[in-house]
Amino acid sequence: MSDRIPATTDKKPAPQADIINIHTLSVYVNNQPGVLGRICNVFSRRGFNIESLVVSQTRDPRYSRMTIGISGHPEGLHQIIMQVNKLIDVIHCIEHTDRDAVAKELVLVKISTGHDQRTEILQ
Repeated sequence: MSDRIPATTDKKPAPQADIINIHTLSVYVNNQPGVLGRICNVFSRRGFNIESLVVSQTRDPRYSRMTIGISGHPEGLHQIIMQVNKLIDVIHCIEHTDRDAVAKELVLVKISTGHDQRTEILQ
């Protein structure tokens, strides 16, 4: 047996059926206990993994907005959106496409330096 590590050129692209995309959904809900759990169960039953989740109260404290990043096959996405829209306390659920969403990442870094180097680093 050879201990040779295959070169990256030996890799074949994944078949289209195996490609899993990240989708971003906004769900507008009544601010009630148990709503988040019911929504998460829909994703779990369909085999979608929740990659990110942000829940915040809206200007009207009776409602909350959930921004959910999920990974899974695109074929089942439409079905999930329809199922989430049918849940009690869900007002509406929409998918954000690449055209109408902005993705940002933030990094916090702690650097230990002397006082004389801080100005240089901040520039």
